[in-house]
Amino acid sequence: MNITVVGSTNMDLVYLVPHIVKAGETLHSTKHELFFGGKGANQAVTAGQLGADVFFIGNVGKDDYGEKIKRNLQEKGVKISAVQEVGMTGQAIIQLADSGENSIVLFPGANFLVTQEQIEANKERIETSDVLLLQLEIPIPAVEAAANIAAKKNVHIILNPAPAQQISDSLLSKVSILTPNETELEVLTGVKTKTEEDLFQACSLLLQKGVGAVVVTLGEKGSYYLNHNERGHVQANQVEVKDTTGAGDAFNGALAVGLCNGLSLRNSILYASKVAEYVVTKMGAQPTIPSSFRVNK
Repeated sequence: MNITVVGSTNMDLVYLVPHIVKAGETLHSTKHELFFGGKGANQAVTAGQLGADVFFIGNVGKDDYGEKIKRNLQEKGVKISAVQEVGMTGQAIIQLADSGENSIVLFPGANFLVTQEQIEANKERIETSDVLLLQLEIPIPAVEAAANIAAKKNVHIILNPAPAQQISDSLLSKVSILTPNETELEVLTGVKTKTEEDLFQACSLLLQKGVGAVVVTLGEKGSYYLNHNERGHVQANQVEVKDTTGAGDAFNGALAVGLCNGLSLRNSILYASKVAEYVVTKMGAQPTIPSSFRVNK
């Protein structure tokens, strides 16, 4: 069960607030905490805690935050030999409202210094992976370089198209599973998704571009999925939400683990939903996930 994650690392600076600040408003935070984050690192840590052999390709800064991030990745079972130290560590400034909603400002730092050459230097690891897990918090050329390597060896590619932005048809055609939320789906297709039929139409457009399957995360409404053989809606269970910051990343990391363990697409989504539901009940994007969440073969 080899998973390679190419992506971002951040130090999350979390400010607890009564509500998300409005334009022109000054708001006192009731509490401030530091957490490990970055979409790539979040997904890698999730997969590592769920029993996968995880190799991470990305950057941290030449600073104290960078050292702490590398140590944390190792402690969570993630291999970091391809993590370079350049510039300043990326940071995420997060407002977390009493409702559990969040607002995030990203400082990319070292994440925007991930290069195609860095990807090529780790070509062999990508080629021998069961799954390559990608997001969009690093430069697109690096993402495309990793996808090109994986596609040539028929490695399954899961692309979480976040933050929302346009993606080339060339990259989409290599993706085994695309995992947008509703906002990202609209950016990619131009289709407003108010109904399940809208979701079907939007996902169908992506399948026409060569995507193998689309799994749309819908927050508390669960997930919608479509491939060439089936479509369906997986309902979410109601839980007491404390922090939604890492929910999507936990979902993606767990989805990769489910598929590596031979689960069907629907069962992998059910498994990923279960993990994400647990994560939102804890503070921080990388909470400790109990070993009981590992897939029973």
